[in-house]
Amino acid sequence: MSQINVITRKCRRCYSCIQICPTKAIKREKGNIKIIHERCILCGSCIKACPQSALFYTSGLYQVKEFLGNNEKIIACLDPTFPAVLDRGTPRQLVTALKKAGFAEVWEAAFAAELIGREYRELLHRDVGKTIISSFCPALAFYIQKYLPQLIPNLAHIVSPMIAMGRIARKIKGAEWKVVYVTACLAQMGEMNVPEVAGVIDQVITFQEAKLLIDEAGIDRLGQEETNFDGPRPYLARIFPVIGGLYRCMGESFDVLMDEISVTGGRIRSLRALHQLVAGHIEAKFLDLTFCEGCVDGPFADREIYVLGRRQIVARYTKAEMSRQSAADALVEVSRFRDIDLQREFQGMEQNLNIPTEEEIQSILKAMDKAPPDRNLDCRACGYSSCRDKAIAVAQGLAEVEMCMPYLLERTRKIYNELKRSHQELQISHQELEKAQASLIRTEKLASLGQLAAGVAHEINNPLGSITIFAHLILKSLPEDDPRRADVQLVIDEANRTKEIVQGLLSFARETKMRPGATNINQILEEVLTLVVNQSLFHNIKIEKALVENLPSTYADGTQLKQVFLNIILNAAQAMNGSGDLFVSTEQDATNQHLKIKIRDTGSGIPPEVLGKMFDPFFTTKEKGTGLGLAISYGIIERHQGKIDVETELGKGSTFIVTLPVLDGAEKLNGKMKIDLKTEK
Repeated sequence: MSQINVITRKCRRCYSCIQICPTKAIKREKGNIKIIHERCILCGSCIKACPQSALFYTSGLYQVKEFLGNNEKIIACLDPTFPAVLDRGTPRQLVTALKKAGFAEVWEAAFAAELIGREYRELLHRDVGKTIISSFCPALAFYIQKYLPQLIPNLAHIVSPMIAMGRIARKIKGAEWKVVYVTACLAQMGEMNVPEVAGVIDQVITFQEAKLLIDEAGIDRLGQEETNFDGPRPYLARIFPVIGGLYRCMGESFDVLMDEISVTGGRIRSLRALHQLVAGHIEAKFLDLTFCEGCVDGPFADREIYVLGRRQIVARYTKAEMSRQSAADALVEVSRFRDIDLQREFQGMEQNLNIPTEEEIQSILKAMDKAPPDRNLDCRACGYSSCRDKAIAVAQGLAEVEMCMPYLLERTRKIYNELKRSHQELQISHQELEKAQASLIRTEKLASLGQLAAGVAHEINNPLGSITIFAHLILKSLPEDDPRRADVQLVIDEANRTKEIVQGLLSFARETKMRPGATNINQILEEVLTLVVNQSLFHNIKIEKALVENLPSTYADGTQLKQVFLNIILNAAQAMNGSGDLFVSTEQDATNQHLKIKIRDTGSGIPPEVLGKMFDPFFTTKEKGTGLGLAISYGIIERHQGKIDVETELGKGSTFIVTLPVLDGAEKLNGKMKIDLKTEK
C-alpha cells in the first residue's frame, strides 16, 4: 500500500495531524511525529491539515514515467472528479495534452460508475435483511476493515469505480496495455494493491502529477485543440463524485422510503453514522457514505474553490455532456459490459490497542498536572479532544506527556524560576568569592606592611630613646629664662609624638600580645561610652543604646576591643563635627554563632573613593591623623576571627558593623586550646 511519511525538518509539532486523524495512526515518538502505517486508512486528512506541508505520500509517478519512457501503451482513466480540479483549459483540451505527453488513450472513469449504480440498484431491490453500506469509498472501507470489522458483512460486495474501470479496460484492450488511474483520492493508491483486487490497475497518480507530466513535456494546455475521450462513454454517472451521486445513478425509479436511506459525507458524519449503526441507533436499508465531502473534496482536489463550487462544476459538466448523447445510447453502451465482474470480498484488518486501566489513566493525568476535576483543561492543543483521551494515548504508546502545551508552559515557568533562583545564588556566591578574595589580598598586604612597620619601629625606638633622654638632660641644664628651653621642649614633644606613632606601628604589626578571656561585649561598650560621654566633642551628640540583654559572652581581649570601639566612636563623633545622633546596638545573628555590634552616626557619609582605602595603614583624611586607628582596629578584629563591615550613604551617615564569633566553650582563638568559661565566671 502507499504510505504517508513525515519530513521531520519541516514539521513544527503543531499536532494538527494528530487532531484530525480518525484512527490514531499518528503518534509522537522521541519528540518527532511518526505515522503508524498499519493503522492508516490513507484518508489524506493529515496531508490536507498540515500547515507546514510536512507530510508526503509514496507516489507512483516515477513508475508512470518509466511506462512513458518505454513507450508502453497506456490508458489514462480520469476519475469523475476531474472537471472540479481542471485549472486550465477544457476537458477535451486536457485529453489532447495527455496524449501529447505520451498516453495512448484517455477515458472517463465515470462509465464504471454507470455499471456500479445499476449493481447497487439490483442489490437493494433484493431483501438482504441487513443494512447495506456503500463500499466504493476505499478510505471508508479500510476504516471498517480495521476498526469496525463487525460491519464487514454489511459492506456491499461491489468494487469501486476505479477497479471496475480497470476490469473494463482489461476486457477491451487486453493485458498488454497499462491502466493508469488519475484521481484526487489518496486511498485509491492503497486500494490498487489490496489482494482482493490487485493487478487490475497498474498505477495511480494524482491530478497534480498528471499536470506535472504535461508541464515537463512543455505542453500548453490552453493552446491545444479539443479531442474527444476514448473508451465507453458515461451518461448520468458523471455526477458520481458529489454526495448522493451514487443514489442518483441508481435511477429515478428506485422506489424505497426515504427514511430507509441515509446519504451523507464527511469524516465526522460518516464515522458517527457507522458507530451509531454498531450501537443499534440506526435502522436503515442503505447507508450511502463517503469519507470526504464527496470525491470532489478529496485530499488532492486542490482548486481554490469551496467544495460547493466544485459540486456545481461537476453538475454543469454532467448536464452539458448528457445533452450531447441520448439516454437510449447510454443504455446500449452499458449493456455491452453486463458480463464484467463487479464483485469483491473484504477481509478483516483489525487493529487493536490495549485499553489502559483507570489507575493508569489517573496516574498519567497526575503526571501531566491534569488530574480531574479541577486541572483538566481539554484545550485540544495536544491534538486530542480531551486530557483523558491524551492520557489514554500516552498509555497506548501513541503520545508523550510533553505534548501538552499548558504542561510545558508550567514546566518552563518552574525551570525559569529555578534558573533565576540559581542565578541569584550564583551571583551571591560570586560576590562572596570576590569579597573573600579582596579580603585575602588585603590581609596579605597588611601582613607585609605589618612586617615592614615592625622592623621600622624597632629601628626607630633605640635612637628615639637616646634623643628623648639627652633632650631632657639639656632641658634640666638650661636656666628657666633661657629662650632655648622652648626649642628643647619642642624636641621632647615631637619625640613623644614619634614614640606614639612607633607604638601604633607595633600594634598594627600585631606585636601587642593578646590576653583573651571571657568578655561581655555590652559591658565593654558601656565602659567606652562612659569614657567619651563627658568629652567636649560629645556635648552636642545624642547617644542612643539598644544592647540586647543576656547577650552571650565571647572569648576575646577586652582591652583591645575597647580600643576598637573607641576608635570607631571617636571617628563617628568627628564625622558629625560634634553634633548629631549616635546609635550603638548589639544583637545575636539568626545562627546564634555570631555577635553583631552596630555603631551608626548621622554624619556626612563616606565617599566611594575613601571607602575602599579607609582600613589601609597611613591613609587618613584628618589634618593631623596618623592613618593607623582603623587599620589597627581591623587587625584586632581579624585576630579575633571577626570582621568589620561598613554601610554608608552620602548625606545620611555611616554604620560600622563589627561581627565577632560566639566561641561556645570558650575556644581559644587559635582553635586548638579550650578553657571552660564557667570556671572563669
